Amino acid sequence: MISEPKRMHPAGAILNFIKHLKDLIFPALLFVFIGDDGVYRFYAILGFGVIIIALILSSIISWWKFTYRIESGELRIEHGLFVKKKRYIPIERIQTINSSAGIIQQLFGLVKLQIETAGGDLQAEAELTAISKKEADRIREALALHKQTLTPNKEEIVDEETSSSKVYKMGMKELVVAASTSSGIGVVLSASFAFLSQFDELIPYDRIVDRFEFLANASITVYAVLAFIAFFIAWIFSIVGVLLKYAFFTVKKGEKELMISRGIFEKHQLTIPNDRIQAIRISENLIRQPLGYATVFIESASGSAGDDGVSTILFPLIKKDQITEFLTEFTPDFQHIKEFHPLPKRALKRSIFRYTLPFVIVGALACIFLRPWGFFSLLLIPIGILYGVLTFKDAGWKIHELQLSLSFRFITKTTVLIHKKRMQVLKNSTSILQKRLALKTVITSIKSGLMGKHFSLKDIDQKDSEKIYNWFSYEKNE
Repeated sequence: MISEPKRMHPAGAILNFIKHLKDLIFPALLFVFIGDDGVYRFYAILGFGVIIIALILSSIISWWKFTYRIESGELRIEHGLFVKKKRYIPIERIQTINSSAGIIQQLFGLVKLQIETAGGDLQAEAELTAISKKEADRIREALALHKQTLTPNKEEIVDEETSSSKVYKMGMKELVVAASTSSGIGVVLSASFAFLSQFDELIPYDRIVDRFEFLANASITVYAVLAFIAFFIAWIFSIVGVLLKYAFFTVKKGEKELMISRGIFEKHQLTIPNDRIQAIRISENLIRQPLGYATVFIESASGSAGDDGVSTILFPLIKKDQITEFLTEFTPDFQHIKEFHPLPKRALKRSIFRYTLPFVIVGALACIFLRPWGFFSLLLIPIGILYGVLTFKDAGWKIHELQLSLSFRFITKTTVLIHKKRMQVLKNSTSILQKRLALKTVITSIKSGLMGKHFSLKDIDQKDSEKIYNWFSYEKNE
């Protein structure tokens, strides 16, 4: 049992400094480089130096003031630079303990420990940013030992390693395919534009425009080639990012939890108790769906954010015909459904109308104001019709014992598996247009993060919506 107050590794002071410095780096660059006056620049650099010294001192003092201990059934943390703050977390409220290691932690052989509690917000309840792996194991053991005393009916402690009878490791082939078919190219492009916008005042756009003035008279083919090269480079960066993020991806099944680890430069280890899993979400983007691949997410009630908000990736890339087998092994409470009750045929018109109307409006405006090139926008209308048909075909529902499965598409096809006991709310809604066709929208929500997570299936038959509602209603089932 840890009873004496302990401090983190001195590398914690470095991490504190880097954290504060990142918030000031862009304003500092603007102050230093925008001004042309030599005196102004001198005082700006001098002020920046004073700020750096102040950050270094405050980071060291903050590290020194931060202590932690386990005492009287609580994890006790005390910190504060000027005002001393105390945070006492009852051990019985601790749900998960996750560890990760960034570049700084790995240089010193350390890990960051994140402690989550029941009903926590999007941030972890407590973070120990720089402790040794041995110390992290001691904390886990101390917390597990205390929890064991709260459950006297359990006669023996099952070792975590021996209980992990099932292990999934992502192979190199799956990792390369996942990286090549990810939708991260949009993230790379948006991040690039955001980065360049921070230095809008510093980039010599006039010189760049003058140097590439010859492109003003270039043909459409040249612009198409340049656009292709830009997207290709962004795609390569996207592949590299996914490879680094999901390298050594491993899932271990324990007696009462799943342990997920991944990463090279920044190593993450996440523990998700089985009773915190609220739903399973299967995602198929436009590239992976024709190839027969999907990504499987866990929607959990954990407080801290995962890979996708409060979603955690269970299998980054998996063959669709293997999903049933893997879910049975790792999440036996959820069953993969292959056959769904489709939407009624009268919903097809609404689906086509819903996704074609925006293209019709854009095409009409383009034809009026952008002649003659605007007429090419009319080619988007068949795409809208095709997308509406695909959305209709991919939508469906199925009740299997105590599980509700929903399938729908926005851009990515999504299949959600929700256990009845995990559903917080289920309601039906209908619009004026739906009412004329005897259609409804089914909406359900689960506990995930602060606001929960909502899933909806539009244009379901009114009688089918009543079946789902009666299945969910406790009054109807009593």
